[in-house]
Amino acid sequence: MFRACFVTVLLVSSTALVFAQRPDFSGMWTLDAEASEFIAPAFSGGRGGDDTGRLFITHAANGSVVVGAETNGVKAWSFTPGKELSIPVGRDTTMLAASRWEGDSLVAEGTQGDMTMHEVMFLSADGLTLTIEVTTTTPDGERQNRLIYKLARPVGPCKQWAMPCKDFPQGTP
Repeated sequence: MFRACFVTVLLVSSTALVFAQRPDFSGMWTLDAEASEFIAPAFSGGRGGDDTGRLFITHAANGSVVVGAETNGVKAWSFTPGKELSIPVGRDTTMLAASRWEGDSLVAEGTQGDMTMHEVMFLSADGLTLTIEVTTTTPDGERQNRLIYKLARPVGPCKQWAMPCKDFPQGTP
């Protein structure tokens, strides 16, 4: 009886570990330039442009992580752990990048021509700091950027803003 209970507890525990909650990167993130170490462009292949002061991240229920920069939102990129996806790099070029979980870190790797990228995203224990470590390798050498972002406070309903919004009637009077 003891052995059967032990095996049951072991199976339940290991199943819980397999389905453990992953970190949620969702939010508007503001670059902490003083804590960061980087040379523009911050991301491999110039993703996000020169200004990566804010990132908007959506972490979908299916596990996909969509990242967009404030100044280049049209060229947002996404990672889906366990899949290889095409992400924009440069003006008119894309790169195939595969991503996976390593513990609580999302790791993405890709190659485009003679450029390779390795990116690691992880949250602080309190979930208020996002660190992205970017390594780009080209024939000219290796460049490492470390970007530290702070979670921006939610703006709340527009009726609470300094200049509140107004309700406009819909339809005809």
